[in-house]
Amino acid sequence: MSTGLPARRAALAALTAVEEHGAWSNLAVPEAIGHLDQAQDRAFASHLAYDTLRWEGTLDWALGQVLSRPLAEVEAPLRRVLRLGAVQLLRSGVPARAAVDTCVSLAREQVPAERATGAGGFVNGVLRALDRRRDGLPWPDAATEPVAHLALTTGHPRWVVSDLHVRFGHRRTAAILAADNDPPGLTLRSVGERDPLVEELRAEGLDATAGCHPQAVRVPGGDPRRLTAVQQGRAVPQDEASMHVVDACQVTAGQRVLDLCAGPGGKTSALAQLVGPEGRVVAVELHPHRADMVRRTVARLGLEVDVLVGDATDPQTVGEARFDAVLVDAPCTGLGTGRRRPEVRWRKRATDPADLAVVQRRLLERAALQLRPGGRLIYAVCTWTAEETDRVADHLDSVVAGHLEPGSRRQLLPDRDGTDGMFIATWQRPADE
Repeated sequence: MSTGLPARRAALAALTAVEEHGAWSNLAVPEAIGHLDQAQDRAFASHLAYDTLRWEGTLDWALGQVLSRPLAEVEAPLRRVLRLGAVQLLRSGVPARAAVDTCVSLAREQVPAERATGAGGFVNGVLRALDRRRDGLPWPDAATEPVAHLALTTGHPRWVVSDLHVRFGHRRTAAILAADNDPPGLTLRSVGERDPLVEELRAEGLDATAGCHPQAVRVPGGDPRRLTAVQQGRAVPQDEASMHVVDACQVTAGQRVLDLCAGPGGKTSALAQLVGPEGRVVAVELHPHRADMVRRTVARLGLEVDVLVGDATDPQTVGEARFDAVLVDAPCTGLGTGRRRPEVRWRKRATDPADLAVVQRRLLERAALQLRPGGRLIYAVCTWTAEETDRVADHLDSVVAGHLEPGSRRQLLPDRDGTDGMFIATWQRPADE
């Protein structure tokens, strides 16, 4: 394991990109570590960055035990250095001296030269105090404070733990959150035959294996943007949960499909492949830059999709057209993507699920009007909160009672399914309506 500065400096750069610029870690980390020459340095930097993001709440709590002022009052660059040091002391098995000394050096680099000595001394004092106390931190008792205990011991916000705890109980919640901390590796959707893709990736030195879904290929790690198969359109980065969403649409060749909230285009491209040249896919995306992502994705695969930029809840965006299938891949808290983007759990607030559910209900109500007789409505969110999943589906059931027939509901979770935490619900319009 590297004990030098370059790997830690790269990890800190990734943390800065995520916190200061709103980048997603699955993009920021590969970008920050790409210049490191040694594979062990890249692996170590990646591990530090992801673990710091994953355990941010627990690290902040632990640092709060030894700080003389609230951590929020510490300037952001030094706060990030403290977290990077704390994760090494508490979770990474790095010798304390190496963790502290390198973080002192990083702290001096984060401030103007005239403040370097003071910044280094501050970080040195805090981390050494944490090292002395790490075996005696006052962890909440699992029996009397189960939610608080799980929040700190799994690295998740208390409101997220509580939401799961009410529905799944203590043991299952612990399993879900533990699985949410397991790095997922890379999953690809094969555009053509899967076996040749697996062999191609193995020939490139990657330990590729077939996934559970018939189109899925799993690779322990790597940047998908650098893979020839992705660049040339033989594979698309996509979690298996998203493949199950496409399966739930049950589209066939020649059908007309509406994909609402379509960016970045992974599901859109899969639907376009299924309907073929005789069918039609209309993709709606509110944000122009995400609409461009859809266009690039389908173009790379040689597919044709009508991409519309607009509000999917506005009747004028799509007009009066009717479709065989309408997919509402709605904006959500995204908590189910935490294995790949652990920072998502800290970016969301306890009030967000209810706020987003308002939008989700409006999208579903509008989508139901776009179905032809016999058409299929699919609702998907990459999250697991009760507010955004069953309660949204229950709402639509009440609104369209007698007009749409409820179908299946499925909550994919990382502990049981090995996928993102994806919720999928379906409805069918009677053919004779």
